[in-house]
Amino acid sequence: MSRPTVLTTTMFCLLAWIAAGTAQEKSVKPGINDSFRNPNPREFVERFEIESREVFLHRRKILEACRIEPGQTVADIGAGTGLFTRMFSEAVGDKGRVIAVDIAKEFLDHIEATSREREVKNVDTLLCTADSTELPENSIDMAFICDTYHHFEFPLKTMASLRRALKPGGRVIVVDYHRIPGKTREWAMNHIRAGQEVFESEIVESGFQKTREVGGFLEENYLVEFTKSPTPGLKPLQFPIIADYGGVVSVINAVEKPRAGAKLLLDVTAAASTDAVHKGLARAARLINLYGASGLKASDIKLVVVLHGEATKSVLKDEFYQARFGVERNPNLPLIQRLQDAGVEVFVCGQALNYKGFPESTVEPSIPIADSALSVIANRQMDGYGYLPIP
Repeated sequence: MSRPTVLTTTMFCLLAWIAAGTAQEKSVKPGINDSFRNPNPREFVERFEIESREVFLHRRKILEACRIEPGQTVADIGAGTGLFTRMFSEAVGDKGRVIAVDIAKEFLDHIEATSREREVKNVDTLLCTADSTELPENSIDMAFICDTYHHFEFPLKTMASLRRALKPGGRVIVVDYHRIPGKTREWAMNHIRAGQEVFESEIVESGFQKTREVGGFLEENYLVEFTKSPTPGLKPLQFPIIADYGGVVSVINAVEKPRAGAKLLLDVTAAASTDAVHKGLARAARLINLYGASGLKASDIKLVVVLHGEATKSVLKDEFYQARFGVERNPNLPLIQRLQDAGVEVFVCGQALNYKGFPESTVEPSIPIADSALSVIANRQMDGYGYLPIP
């Protein structure tokens, strides 16, 4: 592709993204926010902060899924009674900041009052409009939108304002109701204008990439994480199964996507820097994440990794690794643990250990020692595994 063509394509993507935030002139759900024009916060506390409300019941698990770090700035969009604002205040700590954003001044006054009562000093409030969060540019690390996205009358404009407010790589956590005919309760079917797929497409259109979905504890709701795309049209890496390692992008119209039922053996032998994760292990993580990005589970692939040759040192305990290579911790062990948690079998060659001068006692106990790499390869090929050498 010639340089003028590349520039033209990039400019087209940029203009398309700008248009997404400016072309929406009509409300997608007129009147949905009428009940929040002059709300009585105490009445909403009785409605929102009760065990029968799913997001209140599982508020601690939702907080954990947000992965907030001390010192961050978090915006609680549609903060309401301040339930999560209070929880975020503790999570970010004294050096962090929480901005409670809402369309109703009464809710913000309530949050300010309760913050004063608790002597909380890291919470600010911000009155938003129907089509903008009003957050300053490049001001927040994460935005939290709980049971609120379906109240956005101008979702593309609102998300465009939120994208501007996020720092590079900033995240958005969206918790909202499922809308599934025959399964979702009637009131939600009438109240929620669209289902998860539509909402996700709107958010992606606004300059975000879906990076994670957390399940297992919510039934009426779903929890999805999005990351601000560094440039409209470019996709950030996502880690759907193995967190922090082997990032991938979702290719919507791709052919030859991963299929359930694969059985693969990765033969890892190459040398690697002692202070970096071995590329063979990173490829194993990437393979698992490719399955996750295609909507599959880790259990949909049987994966075996055998380490030998120069890769043998990847399995050593931290204390021996430090003594031998002068590096405080073996950088491969956290990834190996995550691979094992995802069902990946990781072996080290017993012959290679002896050849390299590593006693068996120096191997991390959770990593099984095979008689030899050749035995693993031969046995698994007899079991129908495909062989992938990682030189």
